[in-house]
Amino acid sequence: MISPLLEKLTGDETVKTGSGRSLDLVTVDTDSEFDLALRYQVRALPTVIAFKDGQKVDQFVGALNESGIRQFIAKL
Repeated sequence: MISPLLEKLTGDETVKTGSGRSLDLVTVDTDSEFDLALRYQVRALPTVIAFKDGQKVDQFVGALNESGIRQFIAKL
């Protein structure tokens, strides 16, 4: 599962984005928040979407290992 890895990395204060920002993790129940899932075109789980200043900047679909998630975060 990807959730424990995301929780671990976003909870680690030493993990920062490429621009040096810290991270917040927000999870959404797509069954109960169908309109939100539709708005962001979530078609498969897991879908991870990164936002910066309220704007979507990147995303990935499918499970990544810890190294892959760290690389994704570093690009932000």
